[in-house]
Amino acid sequence: MQKHGRRKFIQLLYAGLFLALVVIWNKLTLWHMNRQETRNRILPLNMNKTVSFHNNYIVLNTPGETRVLSAHCTHLGCKIQEVRNGRLICPCHGSQYDFNGNPLKGPAFKPLRQIEVKISPDKTSLEIISS
Repeated sequence: MQKHGRRKFIQLLYAGLFLALVVIWNKLTLWHMNRQETRNRILPLNMNKTVSFHNNYIVLNTPGETRVLSAHCTHLGCKIQEVRNGRLICPCHGSQYDFNGNPLKGPAFKPLRQIEVKISPDKTSLEIISS
């Protein structure tokens, strides 16, 4: 009878440890997701670069204006990460956009989505207001 009690105790101990690990894993995953979201909502701003790519965003600096566009092509959602001859180039099907996000060459026919941002007072970062 005592051997049976010890076995049950060890089984309960393992189940408790497993449950504790699941809870800790869940908390760490939620913390990481929240941290990623916060990190993605603040973008570095380099006024010396005309075009910068940051994950899901394209930061464009033109004289007197900084604009942020979605980096996802309006054709099928491929991520744009290339500039050639003053045009933003989609790697999947060759759509091309100007620096205002307007399509210059198809198959995309809708403009890139403009993202509302706020520039930090020291002009070193952008805060995404709406995405």
